[in-house]
Parts: sequence; structure tokens; C-alpha cells
Amino acid sequence: MSFIVRQIAKRADGGDIIRTRSLAAPEISVGRGTDCDIQLADLGVMLRHAKLTRLAGGLVAVEATGGIPLEIDGKFVNRAELRVAERPIINLASHRLTLEPGDAADDVAITAERVIAASDAADATAENEIFSLKGTLPTKRAMAWTLGLVVLLFGLALPVFTMLGRGNVDLPVDMVADAARPIPVAVRSGLQPALGVTPAAARTAMQPDIVWTSGPMSGAHAGITNSCGACHQAAFVSTTDAACTACHKPSAVPDHAAADRMARGRFIPSGGLAAVEAGIQRAVGLEEGRCAGCHKEHEGPGGALMVAQSFCTDCHTGLDARLTDARIANVEGWEKHPQFKATLVAAASETAPRFERVSLDSRPKEASGLIYPHELHMSKTNSVANMVLKQGLPARDGALGCNYCHVADSDGERFKPIEMEANCSACHDLAFARDGGVVRTLPHGKAPQVAGIVRDFYLSQAVAPRANVQRLAFERRAPGRMAEVEAQQLRLSGIGNARSRAEAAVDQIFIKDGVCGDCHQVERTGAPHLAERWKVMPVTINDHYLPKSRFPHRKHDSYDGKTGDAACVACHKGVPTSKVATDVLLPPVAQCRDCHGSSNVKTNVAASCDTCHGFHFGTDGPAATPIKVAASTAPAGHRSTGSRWSPSAPAGPAQVRAGG
Repeated sequence: MSFIVRQIAKRADGGDIIRTRSLAAPEISVGRGTDCDIQLADLGVMLRHAKLTRLAGGLVAVEATGGIPLEIDGKFVNRAELRVAERPIINLASHRLTLEPGDAADDVAITAERVIAASDAADATAENEIFSLKGTLPTKRAMAWTLGLVVLLFGLALPVFTMLGRGNVDLPVDMVADAARPIPVAVRSGLQPALGVTPAAARTAMQPDIVWTSGPMSGAHAGITNSCGACHQAAFVSTTDAACTACHKPSAVPDHAAADRMARGRFIPSGGLAAVEAGIQRAVGLEEGRCAGCHKEHEGPGGALMVAQSFCTDCHTGLDARLTDARIANVEGWEKHPQFKATLVAAASETAPRFERVSLDSRPKEASGLIYPHELHMSKTNSVANMVLKQGLPARDGALGCNYCHVADSDGERFKPIEMEANCSACHDLAFARDGGVVRTLPHGKAPQVAGIVRDFYLSQAVAPRANVQRLAFERRAPGRMAEVEAQQLRLSGIGNARSRAEAAVDQIFIKDGVCGDCHQVERTGAPHLAERWKVMPVTINDHYLPKSRFPHRKHDSYDGKTGDAACVACHKGVPTSKVATDVLLPPVAQCRDCHGSSNVKTNVAASCDTCHGFHFGTDGPAATPIKVAASTAPAGHRSTGSRWSPSAPAGPAQVRAGG
């Protein structure tokens, strides 16, 4: 019991191709779909058009399954029972199905053939033409010429015409003002993102030459996205440096070095693909040294600020061969970065301190003029720790905390100046007498005034003694003798006794381990006059030991799970045991590599040249104007002495400017 299916197709020469299949199934399907048992390639046939089912007695039931009636013997029906012996015919669009008995008993033979020519039927091969707009649209050639002319008009002619007729482009006022200001320290140190400093909203209407853009603008220039003429001042000409410096003033974005030195020190590729690339860059106006040679625009939000590390190492590798008078070492990359050279105070001065650059490998010393043993002040068991406890000062595990003296500035990169009043006076009291309810104090940093005040105090007591005046001696006394000693100190026999007692008191203040000599270097001048007999040497506290780099302390508040003083000491390892202020307690380069590695070395934080260095910091480095602690800012009676200097300050007569 099988359906014998014979499908007849026509050859190109008119002959027949007959394909015969035997389907041993009680029911078969007919349609255009590839899953049908009898597939008819005709768009007039449904995907599943009909089904044929064998019945007893030599009958076959034919049923329309696609919803379209079947034509059988000139009649359209949805279902019919056909006797096979009568050789019934079913017409489906361009095809005809003829049923007849098969060779074997109970077999049904079905012959399927196309009876209408393919050119006259809705053949599948004509499907593209049936649903095509070919007869409606212009020809392809006409459309190609039309679209080409549209592209030339709107992509070339109109933008060029606009540029030729356009005058100066008005830039956003606040954007220009931002560009003219120096880069904030917080941005320079990575504590604040650079993107977003400039307003990001586009300020001008769409211009026709925007169709030439090769990609999105950086976030810093998003405000002029639609103002191509702000940078591209002429058609088919690259952005010039003059267009950049019109907003980015040299005062805000200084040169990396003098132009002639930059030209002599620049690496020029020779030979190979690098030379070809350099030649192409020169041809299009993007040679090395140009603003646009480094700051690539139209490369996304961070494009203009992303500079490859190779830009730095190309010049700083073998620099001494091209720039023979260079004072900086060759640097091939972070892995081979030479040891840090700290800019140290070689001679303290109120007006012109002298600085020297010294490698940390040589275990250098610094002459700040200050006497300050970190070991003494960071102890957890000595008198300082006891004073910290009694005064309620900030402490870490019973010791004076680092942040009591080293307070981060608003930028989080460095620290505020250390001042006598804010950082020392809680323990180092300068009170010397009590006159009734008034405590008299000595001025800090004014040696002649100190001598004069002490002398006048004793003379006034000799000439016109007053009750309730108590001398607060600075020297140590045995317990229980306080009242006796104080009374004896103010029992004066006359003017001469007052002068001698005043001179002894002044000496006691200035000698080593005295009130002043405890922290400062003091010299006896030998002058006969009491006010000129002692000189406190100036103090210069360095503002920045590595002025050609940046180190955001705020981003290093934690280290390997440590915070607070533990994080500080983890980098500044020698601090807890340092006995003298001349120690240079900076971490060496190898210690920085423990956390920071290059892109080729897997460490906690990858580092590149611009992690610590900046190109547009100028010849004096990234430091700001030197901060000098003015005496007038101190409370009455506690004047500040010394200065907080940045080594990048303009060099004075005795100052050696720090190199890069």
C-alpha cells in the first residue's frame, strides 16, 4: 500500500525529466513548502495546499488544507472522494495531478506535471520581479548619478561654501575661560577627572561641514562639537597650533621645554616603516611636535587626553646623545626608571634657600635648619606620649599621629605648611611670666624681640616691683621648690642685678636644649648688645621633593590594607626610628614598583609616564607658587618663623634651580 509519485519536469530542449518516488504512508501532503510530500514550485500553490488520504475500496480522499478550493473535473470543492480506477484529475494552479492504479495491487500512482508554461505562471523564479519596484523607480544608472550629485552638493560644495563665507567662530565664553586657566592640581594629580571641566553641551547650531567629521569629539571639546571652524580654520587644512593656543594660553599650558631644545632632543625615525609613517605625518601637517601630533581628536570622549607612553620614551631614550647638555637621565620605561633624585634644601634661608638634586641611592641629608627627631615624637611610652594623652591630641595607638603635623591641603596632593601655633605650641609653650591674670608669652621667630621683652620685664620689676608677678622659668627644677625658686628669681637688688638676671634668662632661652635651641639651630653672635647676642638660624621646609612629578597623597591613604599612620610608615619606612631632621625619608623607586607596574608587568596598579609626570608643567615643574608662612598670620605673641618653599620657585641669588 504505497503512493507512487512521478513528477515530470521539462528540459531546456523540450524533453521530459521524470522523477519517481514511493511513499509508504496512508496520507501524503501537497503544497509549495519543502516539507510537503509532493512539492509544486508555484506561487499560486499554498505552502500546505491539500492532503490525499487512502480509503478502502480503491478510493482516495482529497481535502483542501490551505483554505482554497480544489478544481476537480471542472468543479471547485474543499473535499472529495475519488475512485482511482476512473483516473481523476486535480488541477492546482499551473500543475495537474493525475491519479491512477499502480503496478502493484492497492498502489496509487500520482503523476504531477506543469501544464502551463513557466513564463505564464506565478513561478517562484519570478518572485523577485513580482514584488519589485523595478517598473516604478528610475533606472539604477539614473539613481546613481542623482545620488552622486546629492553627495557632491551636500558633502562638498555646501560645506566648502560655508567655510569660505564664514568669519571668526564665536566660542563659548566660559569654555575659553576654562582653557585659559592653569590645570587644577586635583585634575593634574588624578583626584578629579579631567573630563567635564569644560561644559559638555554643544553651543552652536549644526554646520554643514559637520558631515566631514571622522568621529565623536572628546569630552573636553564637546562644547564645540558643531563648530568645526573653531579649530579647522581653512578647508582641507589640518588644525594649526595657533588654533589651539587661541584658547589654551601658554601661561596655562606651558611648553615642556624651550622650543629649540625640544627640536634638538626630539627622536626622528630613520629607515623602515617608522620613517614612512613620519613622512606621511609631515605631509598632512601632523608631524611630531605639533599639538595635534599628540592630542588626537575625533577619537571618543577621552581622545584628546590619551597620549601613548611611547611618546615619552621615544625622546627620553638616548636623550643625552641628541641633547648633550641634558641634566636629566635617560628613561626607557618604568621598569628601567632610574633612582629618584630628590630636590633637597642644601642651605636654609628666609629669602633665597639653596636647593640641590641628589639621588636617594647616596643616602642624602637635608639642611632645613630644624631640629626634629621623629623617633621622639612618635614614641608610645615617653613624655611626648604622656603629653599627647594629657592634652587630648590626635593619637594613634598612644603615639602622636602623623596627621597632627602633616595635614593634607585642599588638593590632596601635598600638605599644609607646618606652623608653630597650629602644630607645636600645644606642647612647646612660650609663656615666661604671669602678671596678675595675664600670661606673658615670647614671640616666636623674633630673637631680638625675645631678648628685649625679657630684659624689660626684669628692669620693670627692679624699678617698680608689682605684686602677683610670677616668673615661669624654663629650666627644670626639683619637685617642691617651685614657689621658693620663683620668689628668689624676682627678688632684685637693683638695676645691675636686674640686667644680669635678664642676661642669664635670655641665655637660658637660647642655649642648646633651651626653649629655642630645643627645635632650632641657634648661634651666639658675640655682640655686646643683649638683643643682638643670639641668632636663630632660618628654617626652610621643602614643599616638594620631586618637583618634576606629582604624588597625590590622598589617593594613597590606604596601602596593602593599612590606613592612617600605618599606611604612611609603610612607604616612609624610616620615620619611626629617625633621630634627626636631616634624614631624607622618601621611598625609593623600587618601593613604588611594589604596587605600580607597567602595562607589561602584572601588579596592583598599572603605571605609565603620565601617572606621575605631565608634559605641560613647564620648565619649573608642576609645583604652584611657593608658599611663605607670613608672620602676620600668627596669633599675637606666637609669630611663625621659616618658610615653606617649593623648589620650583624662581631661583634667587643662592638658589640652584631643580632640574627635571
